[in-house]
Formats: sequence, structure tokens, C-alpha cells
Amino acid sequence: MRLTVFITVFGVWFVSLQGQTNLSASNSNESIVLSDKNVNDVALFVAGYQPSDRSSLYQLAQTPAWKKYQKDVNLGWSKFEKVAESFRIFAKTEITSPFDTVKTLFYPFSGPDFLFANIFFPNVRKMILIGLEKPGSIPVFPLRNDSLNKTLQLYKVAIEDVIQLSFFRTLDMNKELANRVIDGTTPILLLFLARSQMIVQSVTYHKIKPDGSLQPLPYVNRREAEVVEIKYLAKKDSSSRTLLYLSTNLADPSLKKNIHVSNFLSNVDSGCVTLIKSATYLMHKPYFSFIRNLCLNRSSFILQDDSGIAFKYFDRNTWELQGYGQYSRPIKLFEEFFEPDYLHFFKTTKIKPLPFRIGYSNPSNLLIAKRKSVINRKN
Repeated sequence: MRLTVFITVFGVWFVSLQGQTNLSASNSNESIVLSDKNVNDVALFVAGYQPSDRSSLYQLAQTPAWKKYQKDVNLGWSKFEKVAESFRIFAKTEITSPFDTVKTLFYPFSGPDFLFANIFFPNVRKMILIGLEKPGSIPVFPLRNDSLNKTLQLYKVAIEDVIQLSFFRTLDMNKELANRVIDGTTPILLLFLARSQMIVQSVTYHKIKPDGSLQPLPYVNRREAEVVEIKYLAKKDSSSRTLLYLSTNLADPSLKKNIHVSNFLSNVDSGCVTLIKSATYLMHKPYFSFIRNLCLNRSSFILQDDSGIAFKYFDRNTWELQGYGQYSRPIKLFEEFFEPDYLHFFKTTKIKPLPFRIGYSNPSNLLIAKRKSVINRKN
């Protein structure tokens, strides 16, 4: 799980991109004010891509601070893309019909990791990501070059872990995202969407109703939001895709107190595909039974590393299991979650190679679980 605490660092202002509302800070003459029509330009700007010449961000993208940021981000991303190709090949080879066309991806303990969700499952139409981090705000950017440089550096630092390690480190998230520039997941989600060649169409904030359905909020009430919804287009798409990010604690005691959240989760599409990685072994614990059982009951396909659902919970009569890579024992921080039965599975079963590092361990491991009833229907 990626824990984030947010405090004020720079006086950067935020503005609504929801509906037709256009809010600005009291001293908006010191910052760029954006309308809802500019949401894709914001995503392009933070991703190091040139915004449209109609955007109020266009002039900021001509400054030395932004040009340096663009160069740094492009360099980091070019290195990541070389590694990412092996992930894409794995997905094409191992996530096959009928699971490669499932429409909904469920990704608990994800934080703002749209990037790997899209790499592994590029055909889904809806993603549900979950983390402790707040949804946050859509940023506007300071006009002063020194302030802009500091702001952009925070974006650069915030994404370094995920493009180098495939996950956000909890301690780094606490330190690096603890500011008003990046006050939640929305800015990072926008960056990852743009870098994944998506066109961002809208951002909407929601509260969850008692029955688990979503209630849109005015932007001024965004800090009350439990869910941020981002509509976007992939290349060659004719209709929108949906990303829902839910901010909540998935422990059983928390969900018992927040019935509206558990109802929202219970509405997750049956037959979805599920991704779990770098999840700090929480679903090994007895008091994460709700989310563990939800994954096991709702999913037709689960891709995870050993930090996800403990191996003992996979009923071999229900699931067809395939292991990848190597498993010995967790890193020292999580050594208490060593699984002798998982190690036995790796020693006694035909395991496929894993040509990349993912998650905490190096060498890494992955497990694919396919629901047998879905496989049988296909055959």
C-alpha cells in the first residue's frame, strides 16, 4: 500500500476542471488560470508534452524551466520504455483470450498506478484503482520561473520510483508527495494518462451514496471526494474509457464502518480481471478478508506477485495457476510473510521465466490465476 501524508510546501493554486465551473485563487495574477476545456493540456504539460497553442499553458511551456523538465522527463521515459516493452510482450503472450478482452480491471492497493494497469491490460474500458492517497486537485502553475521549476521538479521526483522500480515506495510517497503541488493522485494519473498516449476528456469528483453509487460533487467540495473519475480516449477509440480512483482504507474494520464504500466495492463487475502488486502483503492478514474475498469471488483472472493474496487462499478446484520467475522468500522488511506452500508450488510445478523485475523482490515472481469455469466455457 502506498501511504501519503500531504502538507503545504509551495503556494501553488488549484482550479476546477469539472463541468463549466472556472475557479481561480485570489491572487490569480500570479498563476495560470485554466478552464475545464484545458484538462488535456494540463495532462500534456505535466507529462512533458507541448500543450496546444490555444492553451494558457503554452507560454509556460516555452520557459527554460519547462524545457529542462521536458528534457529530463523524456530521458527518464525513454529508459522506461525499453524496459516496458518486455512487460507488453508478457501481456500479449500470457494474458490471452478470453481474458484479454474483459472490460473491467480491478486494482486494489494501486495508488495512482495507471501506467502498469494499462501496460498489462490495454483493452479494458473501465479501471478501478484503490489507495489511501486522496484524489487531490487539478493543478495550475506559477508564472515565476523559480517557482515553476520547483513545482516541476516535484513531478519529476514523484514518478522516479514507478518508472525505475515498478512501484511507489511508501516512505518516498510520504516525503515527495507531501505538498500542495501534488496533493493526491489526480496529478500523477493525468501525467501517466498523457504519457500512455491517452486524451483526457474530463475529471469529476464524487462522494459515494449509501447504496454504493456515485454522487458528483462541485469542485469547491473536492476535498470531500472519495472517488475521482477521469474520462479518456485511447488511440483509435470512438468512445470514452473510464478510470475510477477510490481513496479508502481496505481493512475490514474500516469497511464495516463505511458501508457505503463496501457497497461500492460489492458493485464491482463480476468476471473482472484483477491486478495486485507491491501490496505490502496486506491480504495475507485476517483483517483484510473482505477485499481478499472480493477479489477471489469477482475475478475471472488474477495477475499478482506474492505480496497480493496468500497462495493458500487459491482453491485448486476453482483456479488454474501458472507461476513465473523465482520465489525464495520476501525481502527482509516482509520476511514474516514467507509462504512455504508457495515455494513448494514453485519447486514442483513447471514455472515460466519472467524477463523483468516487478514488485519488491529481485529476482521477481508473478502468479496468474484463471477461473476454470471461464476456461471451460471457452472450450
